[in-house]
Amino acid sequence: MKAEPDLLTLPNEVLLQVFRRLPRHDVFFGVAHVNHRFRNLVQKNLKTIRLFDAHCHVNIVDNSSFTKYRNDGTDPIITYSFTLFDRRLPEFTQKRRLCLRGNDIRYKELHLSHFNDSSMHAQFERAGAGHDVSILPITVKTLLSYINLQAIRFQVRKQCKSESKRIEDDFFADCLQFCEKVCSQVEIKSLLLASKSILFPWKLGQKSLMKLSELRSIQNLILENMTTFDPFSMYLKLPTTNLASLQFRMDHRHRLDLDQMTFTPINGSLLKILSDSAVPRLDFSAYSEVSQIVSSIDSVDMCCFIKRWHSSIKPWIIKGISFNSTVTIDDFRSAVYKSLPYEVKRAAPYILFSYSDPTSPFQFHIVVSKQLIKNQET
Repeated sequence: MKAEPDLLTLPNEVLLQVFRRLPRHDVFFGVAHVNHRFRNLVQKNLKTIRLFDAHCHVNIVDNSSFTKYRNDGTDPIITYSFTLFDRRLPEFTQKRRLCLRGNDIRYKELHLSHFNDSSMHAQFERAGAGHDVSILPITVKTLLSYINLQAIRFQVRKQCKSESKRIEDDFFADCLQFCEKVCSQVEIKSLLLASKSILFPWKLGQKSLMKLSELRSIQNLILENMTTFDPFSMYLKLPTTNLASLQFRMDHRHRLDLDQMTFTPINGSLLKILSDSAVPRLDFSAYSEVSQIVSSIDSVDMCCFIKRWHSSIKPWIIKGISFNSTVTIDDFRSAVYKSLPYEVKRAAPYILFSYSDPTSPFQFHIVVSKQLIKNQET
């Protein structure tokens, strides 16, 4: 009688085909612990095995401006928190798009930081009043090698007036480089950059701007309280290849501290960049919820964008565009009749002007309906 083949006698190529069809939990927390051969087989083929989709929250409290920080992402003022996503749950898309913590509650949140001597300190978050569970660095490195980092929430708080000497830094580039080193795959779909200090807003340095330009897979980019962010820096080229949502926004605490009108560096050139890229289902907002923050986009810029949208070779849908401007509806009407041909006027997007009081700037909205897209295609 012919004996059945033993799993351990199968060649590596066959075993890999079996592993790739197993649930991720069974592969990384089951198969990889059977024996040294299986473990090595899994570790050497992480690029071809389905990994855990993950979210990382990077928090930096920069309170030692006179101390030079380590530029490898392991400075003691940096903490990392990793959580996992579950694609099968309904809130997965929204949580990843908004850079919220992972929705897979089966796995605890992993907190990671470093001491002054660069040694790693990591803990699993524990529910309730219990203490967090410490983890060995070698275990942390193994766990992080099992994830595909898809969303990052990156917030920096500058403290005390002396920090004004180091408002601009490259924490973002250093931390992203660290994540690329410890994670098997970094494929950023959503990124949130936040400045948490009202008096001293955080600025990205040259290295960080260049790193941001390299994120070709990014779909959602959120800039929170980054009122000094210059999208036209010579070191930055907005990654619009897969970009669907670009949001400039301000949290509630920062809104309360605004007592006068402020102009942002956002102007018509940004609309030109977005129109040249023909971003599908574009969702663009520039502090539209805060009437005191006004863009430098004028009526001519608006008309140029509409004209580019209409003349695009491949019709594309605009989900919504909103920003504050000092342009009045009469200014816009005048620019439309002067610069747009008749056929463009007929197929122009739906334009909405709104304002809360006469002293506030106008709020400008562009919404393109499905009917307009259909008309353009015909």
